[in-house]
Amino acid sequence: MNLLRKWWAPIRARLIDDARQWWRFWSMRLAVLGAIVTGFVQWFPDTLTAAWNALPADMRAYLPAPLLHSIPVILFVAVGISRVVAQKKAKTDG
Repeated sequence: MNLLRKWWAPIRARLIDDARQWWRFWSMRLAVLGAIVTGFVQWFPDTLTAAWNALPADMRAYLPAPLLHSIPVILFVAVGISRVVAQKKAKTDG
């Protein structure tokens, strides 16, 4: 247990004050959503193609196919933007 405390101490010293409230930050929410979408696309690539082919042809004309594969990149950019935009102060639970 002592070894774990020695390992954790330098990491904890670098965390922001409200790191325990990570789930309230939009950047973290978008990062988790991006990880889920990326994981889904990696694990089920045929599902993405099937969903694209299931769309009506007129709807596919409005959405270019490369946009569909760029969703993880778009979410990554959204994470970066949300880190620099001022957000409401996270409320502490106690």
